[in-house]
Amino acid sequence: MPRLTDKTRKRIIADYVTCGNYSEVARKYGVARNTVKAIVAKDGETAEKCRRKKEQNTADILSHMEMQKNVVCGLLDKFLAAMADDDKIRRAGIQQLATALGIIVDKYTATAQNEQALQKLDALMDKVGGVI
Repeated sequence: MPRLTDKTRKRIIADYVTCGNYSEVARKYGVARNTVKAIVAKDGETAEKCRRKKEQNTADILSHMEMQKNVVCGLLDKFLAAMADDDKIRRAGIQQLATALGIIVDKYTATAQNEQALQKLDALMDKVGGVI
């Protein structure tokens, strides 16, 4: 196996910080689980920088979401009003109605799923936000 570059090692650390699973990261990079564990253990400074960046990304996106709250609530009101239009309901197919109803029920009843969604958002922000 070729020697891992410094850039790849930093990506391995960032991915481990994001998912917290040595085996998952090992599969992604085609290395042994113990290799990932050793890389993370050896470079604690980079791991800490990644953790701080992840926390900052989360804080930034939550701050942005809070600033957009009124806009989003206005859109929700418009979409819910449109979905309540009897003419639109009559024209919609059963699959469209079932999908729309399912989405509304899922969103209004989400509780424990919110934490999972935030974790997925963290992972996405780490990848898009340039952890490395």
